[in-house]
Amino acid sequence: MRCKYCDVEVTCESKICPLCHEKLSIKDNFDLDYTPTKAYPDKQKPIKKPYRQRLTVTGIYLCISLSLFILSIPINLLTDRDIYWFAIVGVLAIYGFILVNNTILSNNGIGTKIFWQGVGILCVLLTVNYLLDKQAPDYSPSWVWDYGLPAILIIASIVTGIYTAIASKYWSGVLIDALIISALGYVPIILYAAKVVAHPALSIASACVSSIVIGSCCILGRKTLIAEFKKKFHV
Repeated sequence: MRCKYCDVEVTCESKICPLCHEKLSIKDNFDLDYTPTKAYPDKQKPIKKPYRQRLTVTGIYLCISLSLFILSIPINLLTDRDIYWFAIVGVLAIYGFILVNNTILSNNGIGTKIFWQGVGILCVLLTVNYLLDKQAPDYSPSWVWDYGLPAILIIASIVTGIYTAIASKYWSGVLIDALIISALGYVPIILYAAKVVAHPALSIASACVSSIVIGSCCILGRKTLIAEFKKKFHV
């Protein structure tokens, strides 16, 4: 809008000229092409993520796993009542849901996925171990700590190390995860020192694999690690 007294163009929506303080008349500006500027941009609508495929896959898995669990109950009770293995089927179904929904279809980083997968597998092993220890005679429950946990950590360290080597362009986002996952490989040797582990062969192997991965990350990615630690601790 333009003021007819001082010929100043007013670009805001004010009804008074900021220069001469006269009232602006809309009738005097009918012949002018004027589009008032907006003080703030329009609010952008959030982009909706394609959840339909995720919900479809999750729904199909839930239907199949629930059906198998329900079928396993009468089969177990009619065939063998010494061991209630239908509970193990239920535990595996829950782990499978975590695998599908929070790992395969998730956008989390590789370190987070590997960590929670390790935790999920360990929970399944502990549950199976508990059920068999309560129901099966002459059962040795120490295999989870002797072989199960070290095997999980060895696989986790190897997978993390391979992924870190492949994703060398994105070391700033994966090196810290690789160090954390590999450092967990020393847990079995600590449990052996605490006399929880009876057979330390895999525990020693887990510590060796972790040392190799950590050493490789520190040597090959030392510049990236130094930069990340400076950012982390604001040095």
